Amino acid sequence: MGKILTFYYVWYGVPWGPAKKWMGWNAVGYNPDIIIEGKRHIATADYPLDGVYDSLSIETLNRHIMQMNFAGIDGVILSWWGFNHYSNRVLETLLEVCPKDFTTIYYETAMTLKLKEKDRKTAINKIIDDLGKILRKYATKDGWIKLDGKPLLVIYIADQYTVNEWSIVRTTLEDKGYSFFLLGDTFNLEYLKVFDGLHTYNPIKITRKAQDYKEIYSSIGEKIRKRNKLFAATVCPGYDDRKIRRPGIYIPRQDGKYYHEAWIAALKSNADMMLITSWNEWLEGTEIEPSLQYEYKYLYITKDYVKIFKDRSIL
Repeated sequence: MGKILTFYYVWYGVPWGPAKKWMGWNAVGYNPDIIIEGKRHIATADYPLDGVYDSLSIETLNRHIMQMNFAGIDGVILSWWGFNHYSNRVLETLLEVCPKDFTTIYYETAMTLKLKEKDRKTAINKIIDDLGKILRKYATKDGWIKLDGKPLLVIYIADQYTVNEWSIVRTTLEDKGYSFFLLGDTFNLEYLKVFDGLHTYNPIKITRKAQDYKEIYSSIGEKIRKRNKLFAATVCPGYDDRKIRRPGIYIPRQDGKYYHEAWIAALKSNADMMLITSWNEWLEGTEIEPSLQYEYKYLYITKDYVKIFKDRSIL
């Protein structure tokens, strides 16, 4: 299938943009109205090269699409937090301006966890209702990503629900006539009874356990493919959430070395698809979007490895 997708965050707002207020940049008490040495006081490890922006701005969306196209990225997995959330407004607008086969959602299962604590059945029904409406309202559009001719749905922390619970979700939706390709965030192979493929969102946990990317990805990839399912390998340039969490986690970028090694491990695993964490999760410092600190460095690195991935013959 050979797609390169990146996780995409659309919770950013500015007072002069469609949001009409600060969003995202002002997390945990930061005040972007304060300017220190020419930069706004924002809750991010790095600073956007193009300055703070509003996710719903057409100019922002078009700029991101152009930059992704330069790097060879095929599309986005948009972090989606419900129909009443800003992310849904951005999804609707993005589907109007994006190229064909460019957009899907990351269904943020985290938003259902409090409901699950009260009543698991109600939480499962919410997931069914949400995904059904997404498939009906948005996934038929040309801009939606299709795999094997089916709309792609990507599920965050899939293992917060059991295999049987996801089976209920899938069966109920299929009984209603929906067809889809389901990619889950877990390396628990039992979930392949329901999911069409697996991935992990943030591979830094491999580093934190002092494990080897190459060994983990090669092993899990082989097991997934033996079941004739899809393995999506995730790459990440580093991690730094110390602005928003205490004490936080810091995985240094090592001047690009960490990103290079992640790509090499993912490529050697013969993954079916590549995922990038992230385009713009500035709050956790995983962004490859151009920054003051790194400029276009991570777009150029991405472009080089995309070429290798899409031309397997030069490996």
